[in-house]
Amino acid sequence: MRYIVHGAGAIGSLVGGLLADSGAEVIFIARPAQADILNQRGLTIHSIYHPTKHLTNLKAVTSPHEIAPRSDDVLMLAVKSSQTNQCIHELHEVFSQTTPLFCLQNGVRNEPTVAERFLHVYGVMIAACVNYLEPGVISHTLKQDLVIGNYPLGCDETATKVAQDLSNAGFNAVLSAHVMAAKWGKLVLNLTNALLAITGHHLQLAWSMPEVSLLMAEVQEEGLRVIEAAGIPLDGGNSPLDVYAMTQKTRQVGESAPDKEAIHQAETLPEPQRTYVSTWSDLQQLRGETEASYLNGEIILLGEKHRIPTPYNFTLLDVVERMAAQQLLPGRYSISEVREMIERRQESDGTE
Repeated sequence: MRYIVHGAGAIGSLVGGLLADSGAEVIFIARPAQADILNQRGLTIHSIYHPTKHLTNLKAVTSPHEIAPRSDDVLMLAVKSSQTNQCIHELHEVFSQTTPLFCLQNGVRNEPTVAERFLHVYGVMIAACVNYLEPGVISHTLKQDLVIGNYPLGCDETATKVAQDLSNAGFNAVLSAHVMAAKWGKLVLNLTNALLAITGHHLQLAWSMPEVSLLMAEVQEEGLRVIEAAGIPLDGGNSPLDVYAMTQKTRQVGESAPDKEAIHQAETLPEPQRTYVSTWSDLQQLRGETEASYLNGEIILLGEKHRIPTPYNFTLLDVVERMAAQQLLPGRYSISEVREMIERRQESDGTE
């Protein structure tokens, strides 16, 4: 198989880089600056799971039209959800509609969008935290788990072969005939991405601070209420992420006395080992947009449909989108300020 990885940001670089390191043939489709770096200097992967890797002899292009299609191609989409439509249009101009395409993105809307143009679509739930440090340099800080399956259901030979290749590359890759259940569960955990971007906390620090953890748990619990009301199953996805247990653990931290030692360790964690969520990176890099509408926005829409109030997710989406539009950096507001904004929303909704 030849892997065409569209998007050489944090996740795309990690997946494509480790596949290439394991001996797979990989072509990146990247922005010009990133493509130049990959072609000339290669890719550096710092990781808590293995010594730093410096990968050279990589191939990167800036457009699908620079690639001559082959029958053994596998497409991997690792762009932001807001870019999916355009990227799929470009890929469809070059590759046959029978070419298998794997969605490596957060959220649950990319797979149905891709299925409008490609016949063999696969979902990939990625539980791996990666920081994009600069073109050609990433830092893998947390988890290396993948769940792979056909969209909307099933698990065929192609999924099995790709899962094996990803396992050979160092991931904990498992198969699921209900991969979208795993992706919905990941969406619930990703609902706090906007909160951490707004307040500027890295994940290890947020998990150790009671006031942050409690608000994180409340955001996720609101999402779970909406998903349950919508009748969307979260089990059966063979996911390594137990959403209910993880949310409960976060609440327990929030309701406990501060662990000063844990907080100190998180505060002094070296910068390359800190986990900054993707929405934090969106603000930090002044992209002018975030993927929050595909995460918190999903819960808001479902909440409206099923008449479940969503003041937590509504507030986070509103604030983080305004910050992105105004090109404000992460950490603009404190946890207490965010909670006050949520409480005002609850008052206006009459949901206190």
